[in-house]
Amino acid sequence: MMQKAEKNEEIEKVSGVFQDYIQDSSRLEWLWSEKLGYVLLQIHGKTRDMEEGLVIRRADRLCGILAGEIAQEVLDGTGKEHDPYGADPEERAQIRERLRPWREQLPEYRDIFDGLTE
Repeated sequence: MMQKAEKNEEIEKVSGVFQDYIQDSSRLEWLWSEKLGYVLLQIHGKTRDMEEGLVIRRADRLCGILAGEIAQEVLDGTGKEHDPYGADPEERAQIRERLRPWREQLPEYRDIFDGLTE
């Protein structure tokens, strides 16, 4: 008999803070599975196929993935093709500003947010 997944207060907090972002995103879906627990689906923008399905067991991992998605959106808007770690100072400032609302609501994950712009 399979053990039923249990909800996690910290993951619930992080997903709640990012709830509007996830809901508005055409690339993400957040699900609860009685068998697996929390599942984050990443969806291909053009084909609408699932690119990746991730079982999330730690709140810091969810925060890092979602902050990375937002940072990448900022860079995609510049027309340059690189990840946040290759951002120039101006791009890092744009990423910091875009992430500010989530960073303020989740101060315990400040290192994750800061790591994307250092």
